Amino acid sequence: MHSFTKLPILALGAIALISPVSPALAGDTGAELDPPVISDQDFDQRAFLLAEAIVEKGYPEDQREALFFGTMDQTVEQMRSALGPSLPEDDAGAIDIFDQWVAKYTEESKQVLRKHIPSIMAGMTEAYAKIFSVEELSDILAFVETPSGQKFFELSPAVMGDPSFADANQRYLDESMELLSPAQQELLSDLRAYMMNKDGPEGTQQI
Repeated sequence: MHSFTKLPILALGAIALISPVSPALAGDTGAELDPPVISDQDFDQRAFLLAEAIVEKGYPEDQREALFFGTMDQTVEQMRSALGPSLPEDDAGAIDIFDQWVAKYTEESKQVLRKHIPSIMAGMTEAYAKIFSVEELSDILAFVETPSGQKFFELSPAVMGDPSFADANQRYLDESMELLSPAQQELLSDLRAYMMNKDGPEGTQQI
């Protein structure tokens, strides 16, 4: 079997997980917080207007694509690097095919993202309005309106590409990739066992 065929399916799937994460939050590595319990009563027009202003100033409409695409490019680049050990070093042609696939898929993903950016921004606005209080939104807006606040949003993709962050994130991705192959084998084993019990010996032929 050609070595390239051993590239884990889950690894291919991993590089396909290009989600439209908010660029300003993409580099957040702090402790996870439990989301607040939100009711419809927590949502009011004052909060919505403040949230709308935050999104409009933090993500100017003429810069949104660049912000989101920059984050996507950084994610793909780091994921591709993490997949390196899974690729056949002795087959440049196969690697070239894979890299062309990554480039093509990334470009297609950007086209899809471009269509969804307006709804993503609308969803972000509503989420801000529900999660933060009017006072908190006022403070956030005050920051966003400052030159420093503008620069924070504008340079968020650059933060992901800075060696200080990128090296730490790359080590995380590399270690995560090492778990994919055994995880894939475990999944296939569990599926084979399930199909065997469900359909008899012939059931394993479907996997």
